[in-house]
Formats: sequence, structure tokens, C-alpha cells
Amino acid sequence: MALVKISQAQGRVPVTVFQLQDRVNLGNYAELEKTAKEAYDGGMRDLVIDLSQTPSLTSIGIRALVAIYKTLSTDGGKHLKLAGPIPPMREMFEIAGITSSIEIYDTVAEAVASF
Repeated sequence: MALVKISQAQGRVPVTVFQLQDRVNLGNYAELEKTAKEAYDGGMRDLVIDLSQTPSLTSIGIRALVAIYKTLSTDGGKHLKLAGPIPPMREMFEIAGITSSIEIYDTVAEAVASF
């Protein structure tokens, strides 16, 4: 099973949605980064990563999210949003300082509407 299920959403701008299908760890983080790079090279500029099906992230998973954020924010904009993390994951993002750069929403629809 692929780690990332890709779909498109239309808010004020077109938004790509990555729904993660499993936890992100050392064995699959490269797939997430590669998928994001390929989408970026193909023209994607605004991305929501749906974490509602993700039970956990390891530190390498957090690193992958930060790498994707850096790729998308070269113009200084906020082009990556996270949606639907479970409460312990949201708390981990806050403790790690991720929330100072990457906005987190309860649902994909809210994240898409924020662009």
C-alpha cells in the first residue's frame, strides 16, 4: 500500500491534498519526500497533508514535514498546512515548535479554505 493518497481540492486556489495512509517512519519517509518533490516539480504550490489516518510520526517523519515546508515556502508564503492530527500528535507539534511555521487544522476542508 502506498503511503500517500493524492487528491485535489479547490478553495480560493487549487490545493493538493496528501492523505497519509500509515505512520511515517524511517522505512517510508523518503516516499513522502519524493512524492512531494515530484508534485512540486509538476506545479503544485499549495499542499494540505491529511494526518487523520496517521497514528504517529517518528522524528524522521517530522523532518520530512519540515523538508516539505522548506521546499514550498521559498517565497516566504505558508504553502503547507496540516489537517486532522490526533491530539497527542498535535501536542508533539506544539512542543517541537512546528506550529510556529506550519498551521494545523482539524479538517482538510478548513485547511483548504485557509489558503
